[in-house]
Amino acid sequence: MENISKQFARWVTNFKNNPFLKARLKLTAFYTAGVLAIIIIFSLAVFGLFVKNIGSTLEYEGADNETINIESRIIDKAQDQLQNILISIDGLIVVLIAGLSYYLAGKTLKPIEAAYWRQKKFVADAAHELRTPLAVMKTGAEMVLASDEDKEGYKKLTLDSLEEINYLSVMVDDLLFLARSDNSLKVEFVKINFSQLVRKQIKFMISYAKKKGIMLKSEISDELYIKGNESYLKRLLTNLIKNAIDYNKPDGEVIISLNKNKNSIELKIVDTGIGISNNDLKYIFDRFYKVDQSHTKQSGGAGLGLSIVQEIVKLHEGSIQISSQLNKGTKILIFFPVN
Repeated sequence: MENISKQFARWVTNFKNNPFLKARLKLTAFYTAGVLAIIIIFSLAVFGLFVKNIGSTLEYEGADNETINIESRIIDKAQDQLQNILISIDGLIVVLIAGLSYYLAGKTLKPIEAAYWRQKKFVADAAHELRTPLAVMKTGAEMVLASDEDKEGYKKLTLDSLEEINYLSVMVDDLLFLARSDNSLKVEFVKINFSQLVRKQIKFMISYAKKKGIMLKSEISDELYIKGNESYLKRLLTNLIKNAIDYNKPDGEVIISLNKNKNSIELKIVDTGIGISNNDLKYIFDRFYKVDQSHTKQSGGAGLGLSIVQEIVKLHEGSIQISSQLNKGTKILIFFPVN
């Protein structure tokens, strides 16, 4: 008995905290009530027509009283039977409609519920990520106010705060991008020399790679064009190349290649980095998901880079594939349609 009461209390708590369960039950009630009203009207109409039509059989001349009484009893019995049949059928229909309504309400609300929980998780993760750099900056400011630091001490605290500000700035930009993509805002596409754009971004990342001790190599076919948004494609390339550098091994290398297949343009980025486990690969595109927490502050990432890459690929009607082996490296393949 105690277990039943605990389960009931748990169900009540879940019901109160789950707005979609409430909405589902309300929709079920509305659907069932609407169908019930129609069934009642239909049943009353059928019963009324039956009574009217069968009653007219008594209205003929020449019938004696005994015959009329027998027929009346038969008619009364038939009416009772029809009434019971209609009530039974109506009850069965209502039960079936209630079950079907509950199922359809769940199907209707499922994508909305999924979007709601994704958004809730997104906000919670964003708040968690914002809390850490803000706490570091707050602690630094309190130390400055509470102590008598020399010039070098102030400089170090300022540099630490600047690093956290840069981290926050990157994350805010990423969040704004994802918010815009979630709202399905129209993006302007033009014909782009993708070969030229890839070479430009590789050149832009060379100094960053040298600083990390990573060699960048490229194999870019000439004059490959796609229809797309240049700023989004720059962001895609920067995120992918930066990831390949940040999660690489000392003296490792990153190879970027661009080629044309029969029906697509293939962008391939291969690194000799730490790799990704099969378990992590399943969640690699989830927002705020981080493969290795120890790399987070080093790379300045909040776990949004690959989510952004995936959104950009979708916007360009492309596809992305990632394969990886631990301690051997990662290969990313992106296919863009040929226009």
